Amino acid sequence: MTLSFAGEAQTGPRIASVTQVWARQRQTIKISGRGFGSLYRYDGDSAFIRITDLTQSWEAGHTGDAVTLDVTGWSDSLITLTSFDGTYGTGNQSLLGGDLLSIEIWNPQTGAGPGEAQAQVLANATVLVPLTRDTGSATGSPVMDADGNLYAVGGGGTSTSACFSESCGTIFELSKAADGTWGASVLYDFLGGADGWHPAGNIVRDAVGNIYGITFWGGDNSICFLGCGTVFEYSRGVKTTLHTFTYDGDGAEPNAGLVMDAAGNLYGTTTYGGSMKCGTVYRLSPDGFGGFEYSIIYNFQCGAAGDGASPYSELTLDSIGNIYGTTYSGGTDAGCAVYQPGCGTVYELSPVGDGTFTERVLHVFKGTAEGVHPATGVTFDASGNLYGVTFNGGPPCSSRYNSGCGVAYAMRPRGDGTWLERTIVYFSNNVDDVDASIYPNSGLTYHNGVFYGYAGGGASGYGTIYTITPNKGTWTEATIYSFMGEGYSGQPWFAEDNTLYGVGGELFTLP
Repeated sequence: MTLSFAGEAQTGPRIASVTQVWARQRQTIKISGRGFGSLYRYDGDSAFIRITDLTQSWEAGHTGDAVTLDVTGWSDSLITLTSFDGTYGTGNQSLLGGDLLSIEIWNPQTGAGPGEAQAQVLANATVLVPLTRDTGSATGSPVMDADGNLYAVGGGGTSTSACFSESCGTIFELSKAADGTWGASVLYDFLGGADGWHPAGNIVRDAVGNIYGITFWGGDNSICFLGCGTVFEYSRGVKTTLHTFTYDGDGAEPNAGLVMDAAGNLYGTTTYGGSMKCGTVYRLSPDGFGGFEYSIIYNFQCGAAGDGASPYSELTLDSIGNIYGTTYSGGTDAGCAVYQPGCGTVYELSPVGDGTFTERVLHVFKGTAEGVHPATGVTFDASGNLYGVTFNGGPPCSSRYNSGCGVAYAMRPRGDGTWLERTIVYFSNNVDDVDASIYPNSGLTYHNGVFYGYAGGGASGYGTIYTITPNKGTWTEATIYSFMGEGYSGQPWFAEDNTLYGVGGELFTLP
């Protein structure tokens, strides 16, 4: 949003900020500042506020204007509007993306004013295709083939007793027709039981089009009540289970999707299980005969000696074979939250040369202002620094959220092999801001010097897409989209043409 101010008198109303203004219905707009006075009666024909759409040449607010305002709050420092109504349409759909608005405010008690500002209306997301119950909402970011088709796993599909009367999950494709329209088609319905169910996280696709992913449940339920999870391959219309988890020996309940290196090895994590029952990092290596060989490359130590526990997130690979990730808890065996030992870690696994890996904890989160419970992975910038977010932590962002609403952090490698961690953003210091982002729960996408991610909160509480932008040693977090219906479920990403995509209950692009 672009915001500029006129030179109103210092003794009259002064507008300090305007929240994101969206071209859509029932979007709350908040105007902050000082000297607004108080308004006893809220109505749409107030003589003390006027909003002019300079692009479309209409006015709202003053008596006799074609469009009225729904003013729902007016104090000396904050004015809240919820919609426009009148000749030009119902709700904020009378606004179009890119419209330039002029805002004028007079003090009802003194008549001083106007305080003035201009704000740019943000464009809506363009929905390419809504996802249905057949596919379900995507559980992670899709992968794109050379023709621009997208592949993902979702929570839809058949509801069966094998999945405890829930949908078992799907693999689906999103494809673009010659006329530019998009369609969704289910490639595979999971069957539950030994076949696996509840696919989660991101999938990967190899050079010949084979798709690899995980299911959180299913497989052998003689050990885990719902099954300990599986790793699968989908190739030429056939789905094959590559590995069934068995808890103690090899892990259980993989929450994160897979990553693939240049040699075709697949890497992932299990949240629980392994030799210490606190999660694992595993590898599936091509065996040369069309199959894969499964191996554990690290068992987490449950917080002992500073090690992590319960990895939830996808892994990140660097160019020389090192693996980076986070654990939701651990770092210490002292309590950080109820039932959780430690506040989490960032770790590195380095190949030794004989097929084994050495684990090193790069950072231990200590709670409070530093962040609590990283549930997503880390992202490199162009200089080799690491960035990520924690789901909780930071200072209390309001009286309602005493645990903190999450932080973003940066990690810079030092010359001695250690890493320096720094908190760069506290999410929602003012949670009452209608576009405040809270509880970041996707990884970060790095694009042209800016980070993009998904968090909860926003105008309707269904979530936001936000950016984190550096500027001479400081960092600014800003909401670029606030959902009005079903929220998002994965990390936003850029296509090769620099289009920003997102997918959850629908596939959409953002301007």
